[in-house]
Amino acid sequence: MHRLNNYIARRLILSTALVLSVFVGLFLFFDLVTTLDHIHRGGFYRLFVILILGVPAKISMLFPMSALVGATLGLSSLAIDGELTAMRAAGISVGQIAYAALRAALALGLVAALLGDFLGPKAASLARREQAQAAGLGVAMNAQGLWLREGHSFVDIGEVLPDLSILRITIYRFQHGRLTHEMFAESGRYHHGRWRLRGVSETLFRKERLIVKTSKRGYWQGIAPSLLSVFAVNPHALSLVDLFRYIRHLQRNQQATAHYKLVFWYKILAPFTTAAMVLLAVPFVFRHGRHGGLGLRLFLAVVLGLVFYVVNRGFGDLTLLYHWPPMLGAMVPTLGLALICAGFIARAG
Repeated sequence: MHRLNNYIARRLILSTALVLSVFVGLFLFFDLVTTLDHIHRGGFYRLFVILILGVPAKISMLFPMSALVGATLGLSSLAIDGELTAMRAAGISVGQIAYAALRAALALGLVAALLGDFLGPKAASLARREQAQAAGLGVAMNAQGLWLREGHSFVDIGEVLPDLSILRITIYRFQHGRLTHEMFAESGRYHHGRWRLRGVSETLFRKERLIVKTSKRGYWQGIAPSLLSVFAVNPHALSLVDLFRYIRHLQRNQQATAHYKLVFWYKILAPFTTAAMVLLAVPFVFRHGRHGGLGLRLFLAVVLGLVFYVVNRGFGDLTLLYHWPPMLGAMVPTLGLALICAGFIARAG
């Protein structure tokens, strides 16, 4: 049985890797088409770097669907070759075959989750820097935020939120190589062509003295939000540790955290979601083994995967709308799919 488990796992891993490479290649092609018009500097080398840096995030995003289609392809090939029939004749139950597929799915899901959690955020950060430089922004990024140059001014932005508002802005203005004005603001929001700042503190550097002024509000005619969109905090691009820290940060600042908690639980449950998708392929292949060809089964697998994706995301949005616990929004669809698959496998066995 151990050898059979390894054989089934190897077939599923190879078919999933094939499907995943096709999906990632298609999405890279779409990115290439949409990015060509926005690349003004750096040429095709920088464009190639940006596309490659986006691969880890795409693998993490596309993996559950790839696992479903790959499992359907792998198990269907076994059915077409008569190997599944031989296994059943040798006394191997559908549940044992599903268990072998489940082991492979959990291992693949864990690898994909670790790849997306550790390599994905670093690659996304590098990609944002390359996109900014390609767009003509003089930018430097570090752990504390990002630096931008605008004419004779240098701007330090601590954080760009998803709604494109900004936190902890410091603007340094120079004249003839000398610092003349420093302005700090706790937050800013773009409104009618300019940034409305809150919690403003200004320091004017004169030859003989410093002038310090504070006010609740201020304005800045600065960089448009569209240029800062590549630096916005994307919860899906954060690692689990960074996402947890960011949730704590939002809680300390009394900001909404439900969306980020939902993404956090999506990431936690990603390997189990992948396993549930693979389990869906097992009764599907046995039930439709004699009805329709491989192409039809793959098409139905893609449709079922898309339906589950819509239901999964839609239920998550409902939890946000009705203020239900975010953990339920991520857990209920996956748990429901697993129970449905278990019922189908029990009937098929």
